Amino acid sequence: MFFKKWIFWFKTKKNQTALQTKKDTEVQLHAFKKQISRFAELAVDDRQVLKQVLQRLVKKVAFKDDGTIKDV
Repeated sequence: MFFKKWIFWFKTKKNQTALQTKKDTEVQLHAFKKQISRFAELAVDDRQVLKQVLQRLVKKVAFKDDGTIKDV
């Protein structure tokens, strides 16, 4: 009986963690898309802000050894 309860608790925690990770990823992706949209529209008036957006974009893109972009 104890083992069944422990397994249930473990699976529940695992699912909760997976859901939270997915939500966090979706929030980050939404913010990133918003930044890209602003950049694409050149809706950035301040040169310093534009520079920061570009720097964040470069940090988000990961490359493979052969120079192609990694799938995220």
